[in-house]
Amino acid sequence: MPDEVDIPRRSRLDLNTYTELLIREAITSVEGLGADPRLTTAVTLMSEALGKVADVIDERLGEAR
Repeated sequence: MPDEVDIPRRSRLDLNTYTELLIREAITSVEGLGADPRLTTAVTLMSEALGKVADVIDERLGEAR
């Protein structure tokens, strides 16, 4: 049996919190609006926010980044 790969919690949707999933849903919704540099900026900012939220959750769970 091959060695199991350690996938970070934040990369596993089944382990994401409700808040993380809502941010992901918002990103998907904005991406569905089409192409526009302002929307790209919005998606980038929301992705950064998702990372910050995941940092806090991982810290509270005692998980390394």
